[in-house]
Amino acid sequence: MPLARTPSIQLRDRLTSLLPQRTLWELARESGFIERTRKVEAPAFLWALVFGFAFGAERTISALRRAYETASKKKIVPSAFYDRFDAGLVKFLQAVVGLLLDRLAEPARALAGDLAAFKEVLATDSTVIRLHDFLAKAFPGTRTNHTKAALKLHVLMTVNGNGPKSVKVTAERKNDGHVLHVGKWTKDRLLLFDLGYYRYQLFDCIRRNGGYFLTRLKINANPTIVAVHRAWRGASVNLVGERLQDVIERLKREELDVEIEVQFKRRSYSGKQSSARQRFRLVGLRNEETGDYHLYVTNLPVERFNAKEVSAIYRARWTVELLFKSLKSDFGLEQMPSANKHVVQALVYAAIVTWVASRELLLGVKALLGDKGRRVTEGRWTRLMRTWSTLLLVVVTSPPRHGRELARTIEFTLLLECPDPHLKRQSLIEEVEQGIPVSHRARRSGSQGAAKSTTANR
Repeated sequence: MPLARTPSIQLRDRLTSLLPQRTLWELARESGFIERTRKVEAPAFLWALVFGFAFGAERTISALRRAYETASKKKIVPSAFYDRFDAGLVKFLQAVVGLLLDRLAEPARALAGDLAAFKEVLATDSTVIRLHDFLAKAFPGTRTNHTKAALKLHVLMTVNGNGPKSVKVTAERKNDGHVLHVGKWTKDRLLLFDLGYYRYQLFDCIRRNGGYFLTRLKINANPTIVAVHRAWRGASVNLVGERLQDVIERLKREELDVEIEVQFKRRSYSGKQSSARQRFRLVGLRNEETGDYHLYVTNLPVERFNAKEVSAIYRARWTVELLFKSLKSDFGLEQMPSANKHVVQALVYAAIVTWVASRELLLGVKALLGDKGRRVTEGRWTRLMRTWSTLLLVVVTSPPRHGRELARTIEFTLLLECPDPHLKRQSLIEEVEQGIPVSHRARRSGSQGAAKSTTANR
């Protein structure tokens, strides 16, 4: 297949349209990263971070400096380059991330199947990144016996979108629930989150704003059962009026679908705090092997979603976990080569930009591959990006006419090597939309699929 006939991904145009050079200069000046001189070129510096750190074989500041020299075609002394990692650079990268999040606000495609009932389905979570002990004052860790310094990356993302909707960086000690602020924007949206956000006050706030939530039940929660949504034949255990922990070990039914009542404290106003009672739905699916229940608390309506569908929907929360896994293992966040807080913050935001840029190129590849695009896995794509990262840096920072042949060679290889010849499995979101339960997926996919599904449902 001759290169001249290869369909074009428009590799360089996609990247420069995502982050135009003029826009990068403007953001650099507004943030204070670049002032009057142009000894450091903002676009070249950004692309060096994107393709130099996350994809580079050597993840050091020295390697980043060499990447910048490749991009800018200018020599810079090590001390001058290191000095550029300051508060201005952090503000610049925060502004770039904010710009990208605004552009990625719309979902990549409309929701289907069980998820079509919602305007949007959002997953939120946080991940911990360990840092050098010298950063304990700026980013105090929670487990100081072995990790004195650590930060948390908080992400809110659409499960069928192109990337995050919100990104926040805090110290590890910051409680997850205090970072998520709900309001009118939650109306007709479904929020999926883990136990780090478990607060009845939060659940009630989402409900009052016309939104929906779904999370696991805390292991020590002991709400009162006030109604049963599904009747069972025979001499089943009477649940109404009972505390959950008093009856859960005696239950043998495959599904548990009841209404519970909980008591909690509302937010303080004018120094006064009142108590409140609220009812939510409790759903449980019994594990045939262990006999234990996977328990979920939600306000999803009983008439629209049965217990198995609720369990299947919760699996969509795994999308944010996959993002964290990719950022850490594929985009360099597991390795922080500095005890300088500005360097650490800059590399965290740069990793987000790298992830988005990588996804933008992947969208172009999938569009040209058509049906074969479903066979492009995250791991396979990242390995290809790492192989071509140095040349991608040259393409995006060179004049179009100089990098045209190089871009065509890269595009040809990407289209040829991207599809996994052995992959036939549906994506996670496609399975959730179809309401495929975990057990069905495990039987169909074999032991490897079962292991992943079990992890996703914990």
